[in-house]
Amino acid sequence: MPSIREFASNLRCSVITVRRVYQDLENEGLLRTKQGTGTFVAQVGIDKKEDYKQAAVKEALIQAAKVGRSVGSTREELDHWFSEVMNEFYREKEETEK
Repeated sequence: MPSIREFASNLRCSVITVRRVYQDLENEGLLRTKQGTGTFVAQVGIDKKEDYKQAAVKEALIQAAKVGRSVGSTREELDHWFSEVMNEFYREKEETEK
C-alpha cells in the first residue's frame, strides 16, 4: 500500500482522513503495518471474505432503502426498482462478455 502521505496526496484529501481509514482497516484485520517496512493488505480467510462481502452489500442496500423511504417510496416500488436495476446490470454484463 502507498504511504499515508502519498495516498492522501494522490486522493487530494487530508492525511488525517487517510490515517483514520488505514487504522480502521487495520482494526478490522484487513491491513498490517510493519514499522519501517510499510502497510500491506492482510491475508484474509475465505470465511472472512464472505462476511466482508455480505456486510458491504447489505450496507449499500440499507442506504438505498433509507433513501427510498426518505422520499416516500413504498416497499413494493423499491423491490420493483431493485429488480429492474439487477436485470439491467446483468443484461449489460452478459452483453459485454460476448
